[in-house]
Amino acid sequence: MSTLKHVLELIDLLDDPKVSGESVKKFFVGRGFTDIGIEVETVRGDRGSTDFVTITIPGRAGKSSGGTSPTLGVVGRLGGIGARPTYIGMVSDADGAIVALATAYKLAEMRARGDEVPGDVVITTHICPNAPTRPHKPVPMMDSPVDIFTLLKREVREDMDAVLSVDATKANWVIKHTGFAITPTVKEGWVLRVSPDLTDIYVRVTGEPPVVVPITMQDILPYSTPVYHINSMMQPWLYTKAPVVGVAITARMALPGSGTGPTNFVALEQATRFVVEVAKDFTMGRARFYDPEEWETIMRIHGPIADLLRRGIPK
Repeated sequence: MSTLKHVLELIDLLDDPKVSGESVKKFFVGRGFTDIGIEVETVRGDRGSTDFVTITIPGRAGKSSGGTSPTLGVVGRLGGIGARPTYIGMVSDADGAIVALATAYKLAEMRARGDEVPGDVVITTHICPNAPTRPHKPVPMMDSPVDIFTLLKREVREDMDAVLSVDATKANWVIKHTGFAITPTVKEGWVLRVSPDLTDIYVRVTGEPPVVVPITMQDILPYSTPVYHINSMMQPWLYTKAPVVGVAITARMALPGSGTGPTNFVALEQATRFVVEVAKDFTMGRARFYDPEEWETIMRIHGPIADLLRRGIPK
C-alpha cells in the first residue's frame, strides 16, 4: 500500500495562497467521495481567520451506522500552512494538515474500492495560508490567527476513542531524525508507556527501529502555562479523555515551522501510511494505545491528575 499519490496531490492542493476549506471540500467531492462527511467552518480570531475542516470516513461497523467498532480521531495540528505575506509558499508547519488530509483521501479511496475499515475515522485540521509567526528557540515557530484553545475544542470529539495528533516537530534539538516519530501515550494528564502495538506498526511501515519523541510534563501543560513546549502536538489531550499519541514529522536539523522549502514528501508519505495502518488495526481491535489494566492500577493507587494539569484553560 502506498500513499505517495495522496500526499503529493494534497501538497499541490494546499500550496496555494487562495486555498480554503471549501477548496478541500471540492477536492474530495470532485473525486466522487460524496458518501463521506465533510464539514467546513470559518473560525475568526484577533489576527485573522482559518477554515476548520472535519472529515468523517464511515466504517463498515462504525458508530455512525449504529455499529460498535471504535472511532479513531486524526488531528492535523498546525498554526498555518502558509505565513504569507511574510514568507512566500508552503511552510514546514503544513505537515500536520498534509498528513491528516492525505489520510482522509486514502481511507475514502479505500472505502470506495470496498476496503472499508471497521470503525469510523474522524479527521480534523484547519486551512490557513496566511498565518502569523511567533518567536521560539532555537528557531521561530508558526502561530495561529485563532486562539489555540478555540481550535483544540474543535479538534477532538466525544466519539473519538483514541487520537493521533500529527504535527511538524523540527524546531528543536531534542528529536533529531529524518522521517517521523511517535510519542508515549498521554491520557488524562498521565504520560504512559509507549504503546507496543503502535511501535510494531511503526516498524512494519518504515522497516526501521521505532523513533520516540521524549516528551516531558512541560510539553503537555496548556499553552497558557508560560513554559517551554516542544510544540503543540500533545495539546489535544486537554479536551478529551481518550488516549492521545503524537505523530511528529521530524528532521535532523532544527528547522523553523515558518520556513519554506522543508516539505519532505518521503517523511509525509511514511507518516500517512502509519496513520492509515493504525486506523485499520485500532478499529479492528488489534492495536491498543494503552493497557487498560495498568491504567486501572494507576487510577486505584495514584488517582486522577487531569484537573491539576488543565488549570488555566478555557472551559
